[in-house]
Amino acid sequence: MGKNMNKEEKTLKENLIYDGRIIKVYNDEVLCPNGNKSYREYIKHNGGVCILAIKDGYIYFEKQFRYPYHTEVLELPAGKLELNEDPLEAAKRELKEEIGFTSKNMEYIGYFYPSVGYTNEIIRLYFSSDNELGDTHPDEDELIEIVKLTVKEAYELLDKGEIADAKTVILLSKLKERLLK
Repeated sequence: MGKNMNKEEKTLKENLIYDGRIIKVYNDEVLCPNGNKSYREYIKHNGGVCILAIKDGYIYFEKQFRYPYHTEVLELPAGKLELNEDPLEAAKRELKEEIGFTSKNMEYIGYFYPSVGYTNEIIRLYFSSDNELGDTHPDEDELIEIVKLTVKEAYELLDKGEIADAKTVILLSKLKERLLK
């Protein structure tokens, strides 16, 4: 390998194109390490959380219509962060809203970048293993069907490629060895 060179691009001018409820779209002018100027289109996002919640040997999923794909998607409970919201608190909130669980044991599993090419979004992953069932409180525009699968059923669907949501695939994969014991 060649010698280590600075690859950082310097922002010359931020250019906000769209200021939405969930995302902000930018087309910034940057200075590349080789001295050339260029533009970087990207989306700013507050980030999100995804939770694998297990109770009595069942993993709790949700199935909901996802407009960009025009289909129903099977996924683990998840949600976006409010500006400056603590991710752990967001995970607890989303689990309560979408599944109805109050978690006594929420474990941080890690994070990932869903798409490094065009967004700064970071999704934090959690495992919830001691849950009390209560009422759900989904957002007004969410129609969520709760789906309970045994650990074996969940990993069969994952292995067959029938779970396509990235955050769900990643979190299931990270916990596979632990859950299949």
